[in-house]
Amino acid sequence: MDEMMEKARRFETQWVDPETDGQGVAEFTLYPQPSRGEGAEGSAFIYLPPTYDEDQDERYPVLYWLHGGFAHSHQSLQGIERIDSAIRSGAMPATIVVAPQGLPIGWYVDSKDGARPIEQIIAHDLVGFVDAAFRTIPDASGRALEGFSMGGYGALHLGLKHPRIFGSLSAIGPSILRDMTLEPPARTDNTFFGDTDYYAALGPWSLALANAPELRDLSRIRLLGGADDGRLATEIRAFADHMSALAIPHRFQELEDVAHDYVAIMDALGDEYFAFWRGDEAQ
Repeated sequence: MDEMMEKARRFETQWVDPETDGQGVAEFTLYPQPSRGEGAEGSAFIYLPPTYDEDQDERYPVLYWLHGGFAHSHQSLQGIERIDSAIRSGAMPATIVVAPQGLPIGWYVDSKDGARPIEQIIAHDLVGFVDAAFRTIPDASGRALEGFSMGGYGALHLGLKHPRIFGSLSAIGPSILRDMTLEPPARTDNTFFGDTDYYAALGPWSLALANAPELRDLSRIRLLGGADDGRLATEIRAFADHMSALAIPHRFQELEDVAHDYVAIMDALGDEYFAFWRGDEAQ
């Protein structure tokens, strides 16, 4: 555990992904983070669809892809490769994909001590930068979130809290344990500082309840999980039931013989994965 805690401390300030190679599918980009202070910067990988340079009047939806815990933004690249292939084949609409470095232990929320305002950075600094730098559809109808594991928690946190910024969200294997004490302290202490009430207030269970009326009208929501994803599988099923009890429309799919692996979930779904982004999936 001491080794994990030391690794978590190193991650506290890792606003820039140490891996800058986009493997031919995305460009490593620095962007300003004024929420952290003047001159602060973070990084993201940005994918532009093949047609982006062809029609200078065309505007594109943006998918913000959030990496998992103790990982970095380059975790997104395998998924971006599959998205690129789907866009080229016509299985998915042409879309800009932005994969930010969200801190490997940051949970995509504002840390309780205020030192790491990751929610503000993603929802405001990054969205503002992307809308200014690229030809986006600059409203909630053109912004989506997807994330894996801790990033799945982040997609739910940001999407359920800010439905007027992000109109669609997809959580893959989201780490949404209701009891924070079931997570190793090295994964949570730097953000929640042992405060279970703060953890609960920021979690998707509370946000879905608080914002249910808006979410029913404004958001498209998908939950994806593997049936072999240990205790998370049980929690994801329970959260789907929670959403149903709140009458919040959503799509829930659990993949047999799949564990905690976002690429395996994407591949197991096949075209159904892309149907959500086409808008023609059944609810």
